Order: sequence, then structure tokens, then C-alpha cells
Amino acid sequence: MLNELAEYEAAHLLPNWATEKNQLQTRWTSDLAEASIRQLLKQFSGAVTIKDFVKSRKYEWDEAFYIPNTSDTTHALQVVHNFIERQGTELVGGLVMRKFIELKSLGEHPKSHTPIFEEYRVFYLNSSPLVLINYWRAEKLTLSPADQKLIQVAQKQIPSNFCTIDFARTASGQLIIMEMGDGQVSGLQGYDESTFYKLLRKNLDLDL
Repeated sequence: MLNELAEYEAAHLLPNWATEKNQLQTRWTSDLAEASIRQLLKQFSGAVTIKDFVKSRKYEWDEAFYIPNTSDTTHALQVVHNFIERQGTELVGGLVMRKFIELKSLGEHPKSHTPIFEEYRVFYLNSSPLVLINYWRAEKLTLSPADQKLIQVAQKQIPSNFCTIDFARTASGQLIIMEMGDGQVSGLQGYDESTFYKLLRKNLDLDL
């Protein structure tokens, strides 16, 4: 293991990192009673997305992830309850609600037909970027100096030896932090496993 439990939770559970690194309006609750959910909805206007402290159901976009208007309480509650029911025993921590902002579209997912956007996943080892993954393996895209600076420094205040940060491009062109995770359980999104572990071994200086 590269991380102890406290380091794992620092990066992987959203409430532990959102106050420091969050670039989207975000609120959460561990109380899943309807009154608590209604109170959460009242803190937003317009569109939001929902997830638990770790996972979303973004491939069920309309049914259990995206709420187009929080003022439509009936529809919003239906989406939230769908999410809670479908997560079942896998629901972690509670409910997270985040303001939805327009991102640079790359079209639709070929299987689920849900929207996909320009996104990158960066693995960090000992506070330095180890691997940058083009999340949807779209055509090669150029990162500006401002993008590269953000990627270089984004992990500095997170107390984790090995974590991931997912970045997304807004419709206006800005790269922002969307999610964080523990590097030990984050997916490679199609990146070559052999190359990844060779880089990890080299940077850990392990004789394996």
C-alpha cells in the first residue's frame, strides 16, 4: 500500500478535499431524509449534478445524475431518490450536490449516449504529476501554459502520497478541477497498464 487510511480518505472522500480545492459550488449531507434533501436543493439555483462522497451514476445521466432545474422539486427529488436506490449498499457517506457548469463537449458516450467532455486524469506521486491521461482518448489536445501550471501545483496541499485529480475544460476554455481520488483505486481510462507500472516502479525506485 502506498497510502495509509487517512491519506486515502483525504483525497477520495469529497468532503475532505472540496473545501480546499473545489472550483464548483458544492454542498453535501449525510442525512438522506427528504427534509434534508429539500434543504440541500434550496441552496442551489439552476442545474446540478449528484453523487455520493465517492461515486456518481453519470452514465444514467437523466435518471440518476443530472438535475436541470433545482426549483422543479418534484423532478429533482425523483432523480435523487433514483440515485440513492440504485447505489443501494454501495452508497458512501451521503449525498453530494454540485453546481453544473457548461463544459467543452466531445459528443456522446458510444454505449450509454450520455454527454462526454474534454477531461484529463492526472496521477500524482509524491506531489508530482506521474501520468496525464486524456480521459476519453480524443484527438491530441494542446495544454496551454496556464493549464500546465494548474496541473503542476494542484496536488500540493493534499496530504496524499499517491492520488488522482480529474480536470475538465469549461465551455469558455478554462481548465478546472472536477474530482479527486486515491491513486490506488482510480482507473487508468485505457492508458497502457504496462507503461503505467513501469513509470510507477521507476519513480518509486523499486527493484521488482
